[in-house]
Amino acid sequence: MTETDATKRPLEMPETFVPYLEKYRIYKLFKIMLEDLVLNLPRDHLNHMKVFLRRQCLDSSMDTDRVILLVSPELKIEVKNLVRDLIKEIGFYVVTRRCVMDRYEKHDSYEPGCVSPALLSEVTKLLTRTEHVPQAGWLMYDHPCTVAEARCLQQDGVLPTVSLVLTPPPPVAPRAPNPHTPHRSFFQQDFEGLKIAYKATLKEVHVDPQDSLEQIGAKCVRAIRAAAAGAQGAGQGLHALGAPGVYRVLLIGPAGAGRRTQAMAAANHFDLVYLYYQDIFNEAQLRNDDIGEKLRKFGVSVQLKAEIVKRRILRKDCIDHGWILTGYPASGEDFEHLDRMPTPPNRIIFLHVPRAACKARAQGRGVDCTGHAAPLGSGPRVLLPDPAFEAQLDAELDTYFSESLAELRAAAGITAVEVDATKSTDEVQVKVQAAIMAGPLHNIKTGSHIRNVRADELMFISDHSQ
Repeated sequence: MTETDATKRPLEMPETFVPYLEKYRIYKLFKIMLEDLVLNLPRDHLNHMKVFLRRQCLDSSMDTDRVILLVSPELKIEVKNLVRDLIKEIGFYVVTRRCVMDRYEKHDSYEPGCVSPALLSEVTKLLTRTEHVPQAGWLMYDHPCTVAEARCLQQDGVLPTVSLVLTPPPPVAPRAPNPHTPHRSFFQQDFEGLKIAYKATLKEVHVDPQDSLEQIGAKCVRAIRAAAAGAQGAGQGLHALGAPGVYRVLLIGPAGAGRRTQAMAAANHFDLVYLYYQDIFNEAQLRNDDIGEKLRKFGVSVQLKAEIVKRRILRKDCIDHGWILTGYPASGEDFEHLDRMPTPPNRIIFLHVPRAACKARAQGRGVDCTGHAAPLGSGPRVLLPDPAFEAQLDAELDTYFSESLAELRAAAGITAVEVDATKSTDEVQVKVQAAIMAGPLHNIKTGSHIRNVRADELMFISDHSQ
């Protein structure tokens, strides 16, 4: 027999496989199987994997949520009340620092005055393996408190599916770098260190000062469901290294709604590929290929527009990092073509702005010497737009509000999210980012609200949970 070095054979994922892998979460299954092999170290690996797959078919614990909650010291919120709201909504068991310490002090190897991260990890592992906990899932807060404790938990296989980080929204100006963690007590967490320790499953939730506890809880639930739905990618938190589950965002709105501004900001935040249809069209029109020749000879058609977009979103950068597209589709027929592509959008966001506001915004823009749009009065070379601009704008807005909007909403279905874009740019961007991170709240087939199935009783783990 001859040996083959697999490391010297480049592995490329066929583009047509990506939707199937995302739909059935194949990469996550491989990751869980690998964890099981490493932790159990079976002698017969093949037989062990067969047993594992049979068990996963019968056991729903693979889909349970295991959450570590990290709260920034800058936030002043009632974490206990927030956790109670979360277990009412999702329904998992809760592990706290106090629960672990109570068991730790009763352990046979406990030494007064000495805190062992390895022993704390062992006790925590026993708590997470208690009856019904693996099937219901767990949420851990106030624990672990140090990076050493986090590393011990990871070595013992106590791994979260998502690490929620509650932080204030990022400031407009960058903060001065301060790598030092403020002085803290034994029960306070090393916030920055734990963010690094759990960066593989990290998911940030921005909390505004005016947010109520219910709003914060809703953001956390959406983030957990987004992670469970496989919405990860570069800079978004990862379940499985190399998994192609990424955000593919469609941002729809009328002229003057701020589509391009919001799309570029979201692309920078999530490390997505920013796609503007007019730029893609101009590029395709100049290329010496079949599509370019057809565009120059016969003009644009619905099929050609779909081919232009399809060719762009199937490039490697869009497959690897995800994308955010605006300017297309313009009608329900365009949307149907986009939805039938190998990698269709998995996030659809509508920017809602009244027609009068759209017209006022669009008319407030001029054209600079390079031909790009710029606010009037922002420079000496910013000129008024073409005299025929107002007539073109009226026709475009009339078409959008009278025909296109209704068709696009009907084609998008109940999973689309509508964002009020009349607010400031920063406020709209926060809502757009929340809509991107949020998982679908409805079952497409039945139209019902999606909820995780959990144990009947929701309770905190304590000494009396046995």
